[in-house]
Amino acid sequence: MLFYLILLIADLFLWFLLLRELRGEKGILRFVVLLVKASVSVLFIILFLRIVLYRGEFADPANAFRQIQMGTIAFLLVTASGLCIVVTLLGRFMAYFRKRKSRWISRLNLIIFLLAVFAVADGYFRQRLEIRFVREEVKVQGLDPALNGLKIALVSDLHLSSWHGSYERLDRAMQAVGDEKADLVLNTGDFITFGWQEFGRCDTILLKAAGEAGSFAVPGNHDDGSYYPGYDENYGILCRERLKSKIEASGYTLLIDSAVIINHRGADIAIAGVNTLGHRLDMNYGDFEKVLAPLPDSVLTVLLLHDPEGWLLSSVSGRLPHLTVGGHTHGLQIGLPGGIWSPSSLVHERWKGLYEFKGRHLYVTSGLGTMGMAARFFMPPEIVILTLTTY
Repeated sequence: MLFYLILLIADLFLWFLLLRELRGEKGILRFVVLLVKASVSVLFIILFLRIVLYRGEFADPANAFRQIQMGTIAFLLVTASGLCIVVTLLGRFMAYFRKRKSRWISRLNLIIFLLAVFAVADGYFRQRLEIRFVREEVKVQGLDPALNGLKIALVSDLHLSSWHGSYERLDRAMQAVGDEKADLVLNTGDFITFGWQEFGRCDTILLKAAGEAGSFAVPGNHDDGSYYPGYDENYGILCRERLKSKIEASGYTLLIDSAVIINHRGADIAIAGVNTLGHRLDMNYGDFEKVLAPLPDSVLTVLLLHDPEGWLLSSVSGRLPHLTVGGHTHGLQIGLPGGIWSPSSLVHERWKGLYEFKGRHLYVTSGLGTMGMAARFFMPPEIVILTLTTY
C-alpha cells in the first residue's frame, strides 16, 4: 500500500501545484489543464479500485495487464511531479537573485504537465504497439558456405499479458515473422511476467512464427514464476511445468541447459540454450560448460541466453559460440529519438544491438512486450532478422 500512498501524494501535489499556477489564468489553457488533470485522477482512482478490489487469479491476463497500466500512471505522476518540482525550485532560485517572480515559471509548469501527459499517452496508445522489424547482417568467420545467408528471426520478452486487449497486433506480427520464411526462429524468453496463466491461448498466435529448420526457445528469469505474489516452491514447479507445455505447444523446442544439433542445407548447426534465473540485477545462469563443451568446434553454434550480461561467461566452456542472442533489458523501454541512447546503458554493459568479441557476436534485442509500465518511449517493440554471411 506504500506504493499507492506515494502515488496519491504525487497526485494531490500535482493538483495543489497546478491550481496554484492556474491563478490568474483564463480561457482555453485553464480548461484544458483542469480537464486533463481530472481525467488522470479519475483513471488513477478507477484503476486503483479495480486492482485492490479484485479477488480472482492474480496472473489472469486482464489483472496482470492492470498492474503495468498502474505502472504507466505511476510513471506519469512521479515524472510530472518531479519535473514541476525542479522547475519550481529553479524559479525560486532565479527570483531570489532577480528580486521578482517570473510569470513564465507558472506557464512552464502547466506546459510540462500537458507535455508529460501527451508523451505518456503516446507511449501507451501508439509506441508500445508499433512493432518494427530490424534487419542486421552478421559476418561469421569460417561459416560453412552452405549456411551463407542463413536467416534467423529473433523474438524476445513477449510478456504476453502486456498484449491484453491488443492481441491482434501480436497476431499480425507473428504472421509477418512466418512470412519471412526464416531458417530459424529463436525466442530468448520472458513469455510471462508473473504466472503461467498469463499465457492464455497465445500458443495459437505464436505458432504462426515458425522456422524452416525449427523454432527454439530458452526461459527468461520471469518464466519460473518467482515474480508471482506469494510464490512458493510448489507454485514454481507448477508454473515451470505448465509453461513448458504451453511453449512447446507454440511450436518451440525448449532448451533448458541443453543443446541440439540439427542438419540444415546439408550442414550441421548447434542450437544451445542456457537458463537465466534471478531478479533485477542479481542474475544466475545455468551450466555453460555442460551445454557448450561437448559441441564440436567445427559446427556453427548459436546460443540462446536471456540475459546478455552472461555472454562472456560462456567462455568457461573453452570457447564462445559463434552467435549468442539475448534480450532482457527492454532498453528500459525509454530512449532518445532514433534509439541512439537509453538510460539502460547505465545499467547494462550490452543493452541493445550487435556486439563483437574476438570474432564472436552477441545480438541483444529490446524485445516485444512491456514490463513495469505499459508504455515505450522511442524504444519500439521489435523483431530482429539476422542474416549470417561468411568472410
